[in-house]
This record gives sequence, C-alpha cells and structure tokens, in this order.
Amino acid sequence: MWRLPGPSGPKIKKTDISRGGQRMKMTRRGGLSAAVIALAGIVAASPAAAQEKIKLTFSTYWPTSYEYLYKPIEAFAEKVEKRTDGRVEIEIFHSAQLFGGKEEFGAVERGDVDMSAPLDIYHTGKVPALGVSSLPFMWASPAALQETLDAGLWDQGINQALAEHNMKVLNVAVGGPYQIYAKDFPVRQPADLSGKKIAVSGTTASKAMQLLDASPTTMSSGELYLALQRGTIDGTTRPLLTGLGRKLYEVLDHLTITNMAYFTTFLVINQDKWESLPADVQQVIQKAADERSADQLDRLQTFLDEAVTQFEDKGVDVHQPSAEQLRAFKDEMAPVYDWWTGEVDGAEKLIEFARENQ
Repeated sequence: MWRLPGPSGPKIKKTDISRGGQRMKMTRRGGLSAAVIALAGIVAASPAAAQEKIKLTFSTYWPTSYEYLYKPIEAFAEKVEKRTDGRVEIEIFHSAQLFGGKEEFGAVERGDVDMSAPLDIYHTGKVPALGVSSLPFMWASPAALQETLDAGLWDQGINQALAEHNMKVLNVAVGGPYQIYAKDFPVRQPADLSGKKIAVSGTTASKAMQLLDASPTTMSSGELYLALQRGTIDGTTRPLLTGLGRKLYEVLDHLTITNMAYFTTFLVINQDKWESLPADVQQVIQKAADERSADQLDRLQTFLDEAVTQFEDKGVDVHQPSAEQLRAFKDEMAPVYDWWTGEVDGAEKLIEFARENQ
C-alpha cells in the first residue's frame, strides 16, 4: 500500500496578505504591493502544489502468495505513483479484502472500486466471449496466447462488450495453462477419464470433460481439497498455481501436463473514473498497464519451470504426454469449437483471429 506525501509548500495565511484587517494598497505608481508580489511568486514557484492529488482504489481477490499474478499489479501501481511524482496513488486491497473474485466485475461496473484485474472465466455469464481463452488446445504456450492478446484479440468485440458494463480495459495478460489432476489413477489418454467425476471452473471446461465421457461438476478452488480428500470428486482441471496454492498435492496422486486451456486477467478501470482523469495521468496509467502483461508472462514462465519440480518433490506422479497422446485429447475435444460458436455471438471472428495471430 502506498501513501501520498503531504502537500508541499508553505500555507498562505490571511495575515500574509493583509495588515491589521486593512486592504492591501496599490503603490503610488499603480503597481502591486510587495505582499501581493510575494504571493504571486509562491504560486508560480510551486505549480505542483496546485495540482489535485488522485487516489484510486484497486481490489483483487488474488492473495500475495500468487506472486506471478499479484506482483505485476503491485509493480503497476508503483510505476504510476513514481511517474506522476506522487500525484497519483493506487491503493491495493488484495486477498478479497473488499470483494471476492466473482464480485470484482460488478464492483468496478458500479464504481464501488476504481480498478481491478478480474479472472476472465468468472464472468462469462455477463460477457460470454470471455471464455475464448478456455478453448481447448488453441494455444501451444503462454507466449502464444500473449502474442494473440497483444495483437488485439479483445478488440474483436470483448472490449466493446465490457465498455457497455462501464469498464475501460487497460491490459490483458495470460494467466496460465490448465492441467489434469487425478487422485487414484493416472491420465495418459482420454479414456482414462471415462466415468470419472471431474471438478471444473467453467462451461467450456465442462463441455470438454463431457466429450471425454467424464462427469463434470463446477466447483470453486476453495472446495477442491476437501472434495478430493473425501472422494466427492476423482480429479480436477486447474492451473499449477491452484494445485500448489491449495496444497492439492496432499490429496491427489497424479498430474498430467496438457496445457489444454488457459485463463487471462484483465486490468480494468471504471469508465466514469477514467474519463474524469487528466489526459497526462491517463497516458501514465496506460503505459504502466501496457507493461504489466510482459511482466506477468515472464513471472509465469519462471513459475511453470519450477512448479513441475515442486509437484514431483512432493510425491506427485507427473506425466508429460507425447505429441501423439496430446493429439488424442485434442481430437476428442474438437467439437467444443462447434458448441462454443453456437453459444457465443462473434465466436467465429474470435477463433479466426486467434488462429491467425500467434
């Protein structure tokens, strides 16, 4: 959390410009009195003091332990404050201190908070096209997805849809790939999931599991540990961040690295608040926001390199499928694209853009 320094410059008292309650007098030559000249000099010498201080509230449900998601937000806020010489302060409330992950969207839309970095798949009910990152095997790597985002994927209708919810999208960053976790059985081919109860976090993932003859159930990440421990579910599809952050390695045995789908986080500001900001402040905020995605991608790639080893060290059997094995999963999930096209307006445009820009 960052605090603005107190206002600089001397305070101007009434007695500085008047004596004994009498009005200041003009000099005989019609010039200003020495007091007025001094006052003008003070104002001219410190224009920054006259500028309004701007404080923005940023809410995120990411805990600080989710470093590759949280640290880029923290760096963004620091850059804005530094580059405006303390004129702008972005106060961050992390770990759902203000709003949970599924509440952030509405909070920014209403103006209850100024900024956030929501998770895309939590809000497909309001903007269905946000599910584009969940399309199975669209991208081979996080860098490929970020390239598509930087090329303007969200300009193909998503940014416009969010504008209708009173939001200005500043930046979109790749959040990480989804893998397959299993409790008592390894997953090396699609048939291994047949009849298994698999927890998912969105409708696209649910459809993909149905195509593999699994029984999907929507479940929040906070429910996974007990569900796996009690046998309510047999496995889940989640990023590596969830598996480590929620200590799922304690209640499961197998992890299959598929990079089957992704999620993104989008840095947004309330549109009314954005329009109220001076143009120079907007430029500083936008530049710092543009730098967030590269920062997050770098941190994500470092995390992924280390995460697999951490699972292995904790006794989890990690399976790295061959290209042929991944092709089998991809072929089984291919009908998701036809389903998604029928469900989402503008889906064909998004799919075509993604395939041509990575």
